[in-house]
Amino acid sequence: MTTYVSSLALSSSLRGNLMRSQAGLAEANKEMVTGRYADVGLSIGVRTGQTVGLRNQHDRIESIITTNGIVAGRVDVTQKATDGLLDTAQEFLSTLISVRDGDNGPEVLFSQAKNNLQGLIGALNNSAGGQYIFAGIDTQNKPVTDYFDPGAANKQAIDDAFFATFGITQNDPAAANITPADMSAFLQGAFADEFADPAGPPPATQGWQNWSGASNQNVSSRISTTEVVEVSTNANEQHFRDAAKAYAMAIDLGSTNLNQNTFRAIVDEAIDTINKAIQGLVSDKAQLGTSEERISASTQRLTIQRDIMAKQVSGFEGVDSIEASTRVTQLQTQLDTALALTARMQQLSILNWMR
Repeated sequence: MTTYVSSLALSSSLRGNLMRSQAGLAEANKEMVTGRYADVGLSIGVRTGQTVGLRNQHDRIESIITTNGIVAGRVDVTQKATDGLLDTAQEFLSTLISVRDGDNGPEVLFSQAKNNLQGLIGALNNSAGGQYIFAGIDTQNKPVTDYFDPGAANKQAIDDAFFATFGITQNDPAAANITPADMSAFLQGAFADEFADPAGPPPATQGWQNWSGASNQNVSSRISTTEVVEVSTNANEQHFRDAAKAYAMAIDLGSTNLNQNTFRAIVDEAIDTINKAIQGLVSDKAQLGTSEERISASTQRLTIQRDIMAKQVSGFEGVDSIEASTRVTQLQTQLDTALALTARMQQLSILNWMR
């Protein structure tokens, strides 16, 4: 019995084998590169739901770890800025004590206080990653008005308060006639209102609003699946207002024109105010340090969990890379053979047998 096989049938069969080899090679290549099944659902069947759940948990933890890295950087920048402000405040306290009874006290105090206030404003307007770190949750807007800008609202408000109380400007030689009692009353009244708690009742709220547009609400971040912590502070905090208050009273209350006793009244008030600022800055540093430690500890725990889940996922989805490489080689050989046979078949023609 003779069986006839046409060249068309052979060619079609070879083309089918060629397409299957190409598809198999693509899958094997993918598995060799990724280390997991090309079609997880087809390969592991009913266990697909388990691996999908594990992978979702893994990805969520990975996202928190990434966020923790960004947040830790923000806290570190805040800590360093707070360190600088604390050092400056402590140096200013030493200067206040030393100049209280000195002849050139007003000039020395004015120069240092001006530098310190400029540094405070610069620090509170510091940014990291395009976000203002002392703005509370309003991270896109610069929080503090520069006191030294022409026409600044905070500077103008203090000038207006001084004139309304004493009927003269700070530079008027008549400032020498201001008594210690009158100056103390001003410092604890109209001047203090310019630094009052922005969350307090009117009209005191308007004062610090001339200085700051920061939000009172600090930034919070999820540092684990169960923990949320505050990871920032804001320019409205009492210690920042106290620092600004101490520097401003040394700069802008006519200290160079005051009599010695009234100058001492300012120095005494500044000492008390900067002491409060120092205590607040120390407390702020401690709170930020606690947040930093919690972020670090959480990241370590999450990293362990992530690695365990990655191994579990790999146990479900993983393929033997050596086996995948061997399959690639075998399929490539089959594909090359099929291509060669197809080329030979295309050359077959009955005309070649009729010559």
